[in-house]
Amino acid sequence: MKDTILVVDDNEDIRAFVRTALESESYEVLEAADGDSALLSFKRDKPALVVLDIGIGQPDGFEVCRAIRTTSSVPIIMLTSRADEVDEAMCLAAGADDYIRKPVSPRILSLRVANQLRKRSPSASAEVSILQAGELTLDLLSRELRVADAVVPLTRIEFDFIELLMQQPKRVFTREQVLSAIGGSSEFSSDHLLDTHASRMRMKIKSAGGPKVISAVRTVGYRLLYPDSE
Repeated sequence: MKDTILVVDDNEDIRAFVRTALESESYEVLEAADGDSALLSFKRDKPALVVLDIGIGQPDGFEVCRAIRTTSSVPIIMLTSRADEVDEAMCLAAGADDYIRKPVSPRILSLRVANQLRKRSPSASAEVSILQAGELTLDLLSRELRVADAVVPLTRIEFDFIELLMQQPKRVFTREQVLSAIGGSSEFSSDHLLDTHASRMRMKIKSAGGPKVISAVRTVGYRLLYPDSE
């Protein structure tokens, strides 16, 4: 038997679909039909991963995700029938590791679950000193960003900013999370100042021969955008 997965959806048919897909890969599947039951099950059963639908009533999927994130870094994959980029960004900003648009095939669902679990395996949790994202390489020991062989000169704040984004290239980080990563204070209370730092990094990376990789998600925050992240 593989890891235990908690599936949270108020639609019984969707829960049955996800259960069948995951049990065919030998996962043990637990179910919850609402947010309160999901949080109780999460605390009691300690699943290795949560598959969480957004529209489950109150508390909704965003609230459940944020509640789990206050105590755990367990992988969370959110299910959504929405195609709007801002809604998807909100999934990631709430703390989700991935999102899947419905409908989804059993094979893709199983692969996305396996991918998140593999990232959290003991071999993957070894200390990392190099972050790679497309053409970007970030050396955490020398605090040096490179585009291919070209060094991109960064300030301390810019380095901490890009390090956060490169840790999870597909994730949208809120402005508050960026502020925390760069040691934000009242100096950075203005959204304009964060946008200025992001803009300067874009120009520096472009000058070194790299693509536009830092994307601002309106009303939410920032993400690293490059072809391999899609």
